[in-house]
Parts: sequence; C-alpha cells; structure tokens
Amino acid sequence: MNSLVSQKANFFSAGSYLSSIQRGFFSLLCISSLYACQQQGYMTLEAAQQLPAEFDVLVSQDAKQVMAWVQPQWWQNFSSSELDDIVDAVVKNNLNLANNARNLESAQLTLREAGFNLLPTPLVTLGRTVRDVETDAVAQATDDPLILQGSLSYNNILSKPTTYSRAQSLYSVSEAQYVSVMLNTLGTTASTYFQLLFIRDQLRVGLQNLENAESIYKIVQAQVEAGIAVPINALNQQISVETQRANLRQLEQREFAALAALALLRGQTVQDFKLEGQTLEEMILPTVRPGLPSELLRRRPDLVQAEANVAVTGASVELAYLNLFPQISLTANNSRSSGSLSALVDAPDSMISITASLVQTLLDNGARYRNLAQQRLLLDNTLASYRQIVLNAFNEVEVQLNNIEALAVQRDVAERNLMAAEEAFRLAQARYREGVTDYQTVLTSQNSLFSTRNVFYNSKLAQLNAVVDFYQTIGGGWTSID
Repeated sequence: MNSLVSQKANFFSAGSYLSSIQRGFFSLLCISSLYACQQQGYMTLEAAQQLPAEFDVLVSQDAKQVMAWVQPQWWQNFSSSELDDIVDAVVKNNLNLANNARNLESAQLTLREAGFNLLPTPLVTLGRTVRDVETDAVAQATDDPLILQGSLSYNNILSKPTTYSRAQSLYSVSEAQYVSVMLNTLGTTASTYFQLLFIRDQLRVGLQNLENAESIYKIVQAQVEAGIAVPINALNQQISVETQRANLRQLEQREFAALAALALLRGQTVQDFKLEGQTLEEMILPTVRPGLPSELLRRRPDLVQAEANVAVTGASVELAYLNLFPQISLTANNSRSSGSLSALVDAPDSMISITASLVQTLLDNGARYRNLAQQRLLLDNTLASYRQIVLNAFNEVEVQLNNIEALAVQRDVAERNLMAAEEAFRLAQARYREGVTDYQTVLTSQNSLFSTRNVFYNSKLAQLNAVVDFYQTIGGGWTSID
C-alpha cells in the first residue's frame, strides 16, 4: 500500500505540470474553436448579405400576405380533402419515406454515440485469476481469487469537442437530406394527383371532341348522299372521328399509368386504389407570397445542408490543426481481489493507479501540414459552393414567382380563347347545316376548338404545378432549428 501511495503522490506532483500543459492546450482549442465559429457565422452572414432586401415579383399585394410563409402542410392550401387524404397515406405508407426515416434515426444514434464519446469511457470486469497449479504451489491449497476491475479512460482530450461539433454538423446534413426527400416525395404526389385530374379533363374533352366530330360527320354524310357535298369531305371527317377515338384510348392508358404511379406512392397496388376526383376545376389555386429572402437560409433543406457541410469541413480543418499538438489521454484503474464474493465487498485487497499520456509526433515528413493545407483548400471550395447554392436558391424563387405571374396571365387568355372557339364552332356548325358556309370553315373551327380546349386545361395544370414547385423552392414550410 505504501508503494501505491507513493505512486499517487508522484502522479499528483507531476499532475500540476500536466494540468498547466492541459490548460494551455485547452486555451489554444478554445481560441481555434472561437475562430472557426466566427468564420462560419461570418460566411453565413456574408451569404445572407448577398440576397436583396425583398423579392422583386409580388404575386400578392395583400398586406397580410407580405411576411407570410407557407405552413409545413402546404398541400392543404389547395383545399382538396382528397389530396389531403392521399398525402397522409403517402406519409404513412410510402416505402422510400420509411427508409428515409430509418436513415435519420440511424443518424440520431450516431450523434448520440458522439455525445457519449465526450465523456470518459468506463469499463468494469469481474472474474477469477486462473493460475497454473503445476508452477504455483499455493494455488493447490486455495481457490483462485475473485478480481473486480474498473477503469476510466479519457483519450484524445483536445479533439473531443471539435469531433462532437463535427458530428452535430453531420447530423444536420442528414436532417436536411431527410427533409429534402420528404419534400420531393410530397411534391411528386401532388403533381401526380394533378396530372391524373388533368388526364380525366382531357378524357372529357376528348369525348366532347368525338361527339362534335361525329355530329359533323353525320351532316357531311347526309350531304354526300344527297349529292350536295363531295365524298372526300366525308372521308376527311371520318379520319377526324377515328383520330379522336384513338386519342381517347391513349388517354385511358395514361390515366391508368398515372393511377398506378399514385398508388405506388401510397404503398399499395393499383387494383386497390380508387380516385374520386374528376377535374382540375375543383382545385383552388393558392395565393403565394414569400417572406424575406434571408429566411431562405433556414427554410431550404439544400441551404441548410450546404451550411452544415461548411461546418463539417471547418471542423476537419480544426482537427487537422490539432494534430500538430500532442495527444493527451488519462486513465484511472481500480482493482479489487478476494477469495470470496462477500470478502470482495467487505474487505478486498485494493490497488488504484492513475496514468496520463502525452504523445507527440516529431517527424512525419510534413504529412500533418500537408493534410492541414488540403483541408483548408477543401474549406475554401465548400464556402464557394455554399455561396453558389445561396445565389441559385434566391434566383429560383424569383423565377418561380415570375412564372406564376406569367401563367396567371396565360390562364386568362386561354379562358377567353376557349369561349371564343366554342362560339365560333357553334356558328360554323349551324351555318354549315344551313348550307351557308363550306366544309373547310367547319373543319378549321373544329380543329381550333380541339386545340383551344387542350391549351385551357394545360394552363390550369401548369399553374398548379408552378405553385407546387414554388412551395418546394422555398422549403415547403420547413424551418431548421438553430
């Protein structure tokens, strides 16, 4: 026991020297960490300052909408209970989202493990010391003693805070990836739903076109039989009728394919999936207006991920810098031994030892300095990529806002053109029946009506998809936790 006391005294006498060294290294660590944090905060601020004070395109002039950002349940803005139910089913049953959630859960466990690594590592063992009875005469007379050993090790003390900060940033990357996959999946769900309704609108228009074509064909056929019109007019109109029938068959196949795609997103077979919606006209077009451009830095998953990558690379630079300094480790051991379990608790033979290590690499042919230089170059590249992503995100929002505004104008024009085309065809059909106008005029007005109807429904689909794209561009209502 006296030898153990002397060992402890020697350790604590040397410990004052080691603690002074440790305080010095921790001071360097704090300075470097503070520098890295300031650099990261400066780069984020610089990226934010590159954004204008507000977006140029104002889709909504309502004062209540000026600072309004979309809520996380952005699909509810379309006022469709069926779309709400579909999205809820996708969130619960989509297989890709389930994998995505498990990946995030795995990232959470990794971060938790990194948090435990900040603490000393304990180890407790209980067993017997087995001795060779041929060489140890005492063992023949006594039982092998029970030994309870406990140790506490704390390795790489200087790098632990930076390593944990790096793990936190890596988790932020995983979280942003999770949100990005979720946002893309729900955006695809809404777009597929709109596409299916659009196809059903086209089916209804196709039936109307077929009825119009058949109506004209009956008139032409009657005139041919009466000797008023030439047979070629009837043949041309018959081609038009068959073309409309072929279009209907293609639309039916497209409808089934869209229904299957939506069913897959819901995690079920197309045979078990039914959809009640029949037209895009039932969909409410939301009014959109973003808030401040700087808010994009917290709302877009790709920007959050890019900023987290900057933090990860900055931590790698700091770890490369810390490799230039000695690695400090502490280990404490407590060993108890006794011939029985009760004696092991009441009156054991104890031995305590505490050790510290200070390891410094002296010669490595400049490998550590080269690694530090490489990490700094990588950090510069990451910062440049971050600025590029920020500028691209702002421009995407401006483009989407401008697109929504332009599509609203196109929608009004398409609606007026459809009304005019329907009236023109009605007049042409009536005049042709009365023999006032020729067949070519009827054919021209008929084709114009067909194409105008398609343009009208295409404009509504484009508007709805533009709003979905806008919601994705601004992050879908998600806000990162600082």
